[in-house]
Amino acid sequence: MKYWVTPEEMTEYDRRAIENGTPGDVLMERAGTSVAKAAMKMVTPESGPIIVFAGPGNNGGDGLVLARKLREESYEVYVVFATVAGRSLSHNCQTNLGRYAHDGGTVLSPMKMNHLPSSASLVVDALLGTGLKGKIQDSFAECLEKINDYDCKILAVDTPSGINGKTGEVDPLTVPADVTVTFAAPKAGLLFPPGCGFAGSIFTADIGIDVDELKDRMIPDLSDVSALLPERPVDGHKGTFGRLLLVGGCETMPGAPQLMSLGALRSGAGLVTLSVPLSAHQLIAGRIPEVLSSYFLPGDATGITDPANFQAAAVGPGMGNNPATKKVITYILKNWTVPLVLDADALSVIDNPSAILKEYGGPLLITPHPGEMSKLMKCDHSSLASRSAAARKLVKSAGITVVLKGRPTMVFHPDRGSCTIPAGNSGLATGGSGDILTGIISSLMAQGMELFDAGVLGVYVHGLAADMAIENSSERSLIPSDIASILGKAFRAIEKGKNSCLLTSGGKWNSDYN
Repeated sequence: MKYWVTPEEMTEYDRRAIENGTPGDVLMERAGTSVAKAAMKMVTPESGPIIVFAGPGNNGGDGLVLARKLREESYEVYVVFATVAGRSLSHNCQTNLGRYAHDGGTVLSPMKMNHLPSSASLVVDALLGTGLKGKIQDSFAECLEKINDYDCKILAVDTPSGINGKTGEVDPLTVPADVTVTFAAPKAGLLFPPGCGFAGSIFTADIGIDVDELKDRMIPDLSDVSALLPERPVDGHKGTFGRLLLVGGCETMPGAPQLMSLGALRSGAGLVTLSVPLSAHQLIAGRIPEVLSSYFLPGDATGITDPANFQAAAVGPGMGNNPATKKVITYILKNWTVPLVLDADALSVIDNPSAILKEYGGPLLITPHPGEMSKLMKCDHSSLASRSAAARKLVKSAGITVVLKGRPTMVFHPDRGSCTIPAGNSGLATGGSGDILTGIISSLMAQGMELFDAGVLGVYVHGLAADMAIENSSERSLIPSDIASILGKAFRAIEKGKNSCLLTSGGKWNSDYN
């Protein structure tokens, strides 16, 4: 598991590593080498020139190491070195500038950018990293404008120039990266909007710097979620992989429970049973042939299939915010003990969440979106900080697990802390996406996963599938059934990702990067 940091904290961890015996130039050599390896997976020497834009700080030094490493592998490399009057070069940057020149590399100033080739296979942004202070201007602005002129892949060193590494705020001149290689730990600005939309596929490189493992700073990479996958015994049968009960729908929203069912089926549950109000049964039954169906009278939860026969259940999508739904949810919370997910309308009818949810007799996970969390806990739906604080308060008071949806989605547990999942894109902001997620998480719970782990894995695979779906498409066109149809590809990537340091694909997923 990784742990996100602020730039100020990273500076302290870097200092600590040097004090403990790892010289700064060794750390820079490791950093530049790790980015060079990423570059060599993105393009070959035959692809065309690589242009490295480097600044006077350590980020630029990392870029100079990369440039030297690429030249050693027969790549055609151009370096543009940007400086500011009155600002000296960092010691390690100056050292690597000398090494690069000594090895025969040439360096251009921004005033000589007309000498650059008109096209490139890859541009490397090593201008500022997390060293942004104020508005980008002078030669840095000229360089970013030049980067924007190239129609090629962009590789960012540590952080795309212009992203505030602490807040995620973005300078207007920031150029979106296709790939970002960040060092030791993900920087906060890469995870939170709008910065998260500029980082592309994020990889975390281990360069020998230890960071504190704070349980409220967790963030998984592909290898972490791969380790969470429930086993699939070769001699398993449908009972091995869990029986799941889904409850939802009404005559005006028959699609929600079907989407929930698709998410569940595509996530490996052995047997899925969908129970819907009688008024919606004819609209839903048999539409998904792999799902068993049953019905109950509106408002009468005693008619729902006995939950004791299932390993997990999920309730809420498409039921409607009405007295009948409230009766059903009240009964379930007082009488059921099966591991349970509550979503959508199941949350909208709860008036006193801390007291009511605390009374549930089994493991409970809820999946509110910002508006639902605001209604539940009277917080500011537009503020991630406010929503997060409200989620922590509810988790502590009710003793439940909360998947707080949004960008980024966060998973909270009363004992294990919180985990930030940066996967996904704006295409998920479509009605029904959350129903797919509820199906995924409850399916993983039915297969025996702990609620917190099911939440982490479920959110990651849901977001990864959304990112994969737009590789050759657009976020504007993404619909929930697209996500369900590509879950198999996303799970396959996770199964293969045991040694991958991919943090998130950011909509730029490409197997060539792995």
